[in-house]
Order: sequence, then C-alpha cells, then structure tokens
Amino acid sequence: MYVEDNEASCFRKIKSSFPMTKDIEGICTIPDRCISLGFFIHKMSSNLTTTIFDQNLMRRFPIYLILILALPQCQTKSQKQDSTLTIAAQLTTAQNQAWVNEHLDQVMQASVFVAKNGHQMPYRIFIPDDYRPDESLPLLIHLHGRGERGTDNNPKIYNNIPLFNGPRSIVSPNMQQRYRSIVLVPQCSDTTINEEWAKWVGNTPETPFEGLGEDGSYLMNDTPSSSGAAALELIDYTIDRYHIDKSRVYLTGLSMGGFGTWEFIGRRPELFAAAVPMAGYSDPRTVDRIQSIPIWVFHSNIDQYNPVAGSRHMYQLLTEAGAEVLYTEYDSTTHGDTFQRAWQNEELIPWIYSQQQ
Repeated sequence: MYVEDNEASCFRKIKSSFPMTKDIEGICTIPDRCISLGFFIHKMSSNLTTTIFDQNLMRRFPIYLILILALPQCQTKSQKQDSTLTIAAQLTTAQNQAWVNEHLDQVMQASVFVAKNGHQMPYRIFIPDDYRPDESLPLLIHLHGRGERGTDNNPKIYNNIPLFNGPRSIVSPNMQQRYRSIVLVPQCSDTTINEEWAKWVGNTPETPFEGLGEDGSYLMNDTPSSSGAAALELIDYTIDRYHIDKSRVYLTGLSMGGFGTWEFIGRRPELFAAAVPMAGYSDPRTVDRIQSIPIWVFHSNIDQYNPVAGSRHMYQLLTEAGAEVLYTEYDSTTHGDTFQRAWQNEELIPWIYSQQQ
C-alpha cells in the first residue's frame, strides 16, 4: 500500500495495488468526495497499529468504502437516464401533450444575440438535453408574425402554433425521437413601426406599408432590415456554435415570418435545405435564385391581410422553372387559421426533415 499526500496519485496507486478497482473508471467517474474520504481514511488506517484488525485489511478498507459510495451513485444515474429514455419512447399522445404543457417554456431557452450591426436580438433555442458537441444535428428556424414583435423574448414568439404547442410539438420527447434537431426562434424588433423580417422598397418609418402590392408582391430592398440582418447572422452563429449539419438547415415562417422566409432564402439561397412560407408577401424576382430549394407554400383563398395572389404567382413561377415546390391553399380559412391548419398537417414535418442539400 502506498501513502502519499496527493489524492490523485494515491488513488492511482490504490487502483494498481488492488485488481478489483481497476475497472472503476470504466464504470463511472468516482466522485471527488468519495476519493477524498477514502484517502483520508486510508491515511488514518496506515498510521494505526492494532492487534484487533489485520493491517492489510485496514489498508483495503478505503477501497471498499469508495466502491460502496460510488457505485450506487453511478447505478442511480444510469437507471435515471434509462428511465428517461424509456418514458420518452412510450409516451401516448395525451402524455406527450402533457409534457409539452409542462415543459415547453423551460426547454425553449431564452438568450440574446448581439449582431455586428449592434442589433440586440432576443431569441429562444431548443437543444436536446443529451446533445453531444461531436454530433451534427439539423437546424429548424421559425420566424414569427408581426403581432409577436418586441424585445421581451416572450414565449408568444413560438407558443401559438402546433409546431410547438401541439401533441406533435417538434421539441417534445416523441418528436425528438424521430426528428432530433436544434430549433431556433429569433424575435423581430418593434423599435420602429416599419421593422420587419423583410425589407422592401418603400418601407420606411413614415410609410411602413408602402410598396406592398395588391397582388401579394413587393420589391426586395438592396439591404436587409436590421432584424433581418441580425437573424441571418444569428443563424450563421448557431450553425457554427452547435456544429449544425449544413445540409439540413430548414426555414419556416408565418405572416410577417412568411415575408421573412421568402426574403431569407432570396438573400441566402445556399443556406437552406427547405423552406415553408405561410401567408406572406414575396418578390417574384428571386425565383431564379431560389428554384433549387424545396419549398412548401401555404395560404388561404380568403386571407384578409396578405393577398393569396402572391403565393399563387410564386408557385406558378417556381413550377415553370422546374423547382420542387408544393402548394396548399385552404378554402374559407382565416389568415390566422392558415398556420394552425398547416402545422396540423401530419405530412409537413416529415417532409421538412426529409430534405437535404
């Protein structure tokens, strides 16, 4: 037996002296408190002289104590992990919805990104709790509508559609079993009345909606909005920070976020593997740049805010260009109900995650 003042060295030599301890590190990491306690008792026992206990037995005592303290803890941790995975795999639809109701705001972590233009962008991000830095996951980005603009990082930016709040919430245990991914939701600023994800010719604080045509189209400005530029930079940052699979970056948005979806793929077509714009305006001049991106468009034929003609026109142009484009138009559905119905479509999420550059 070795007696040293250095705990790590002592523990290393203890392991070499007793074969029964050699596989401890293969089982788990021994807690520091166990090593410290074992080391303390070891030093005490090495200085004892007794006729009652065999000296060798006394010297082995710290090893037994370490095993007694450490192994149950490792077993408990392992059992807890296995239990979590087992429960996640066995959730019923009702149980999965209950999990969403209880945990959604907790797993959508709040943060703030400071862009190069000085824009401070609040955002929410979902990262699987067992995420490993060495794995490369898909990234899904959601752009909210005009009513959710702000700087408060309020859950309203994501929790009003079935993509997040429904029984097939993309961040729920059941869906993450099938579509394991990181999910990003930035928040557009409302510091000026004209601030949106998109930036079009005529869009100024004095004339926020000038330039939006009755045919559902607009002319994209040469430079993006402050929020648009910050969001694109945030996407780049997230891709690098979490080692995202660059061939599987997906973009979706509703209403004002539908504008943003069309605009972001128009400005950065190489970035996205698929896009799902819902009930937004668009710029037909971008068709040549975006025709290589699989797109699924959603709109309502009686949309009272954003004319359906724009989505119809983009679908026609993309089809003529040979693009992979799907189009769903709901009959007699309000602007807001379009998003609800779209995300209740059981084919939508599988379609998104099947796309790859």
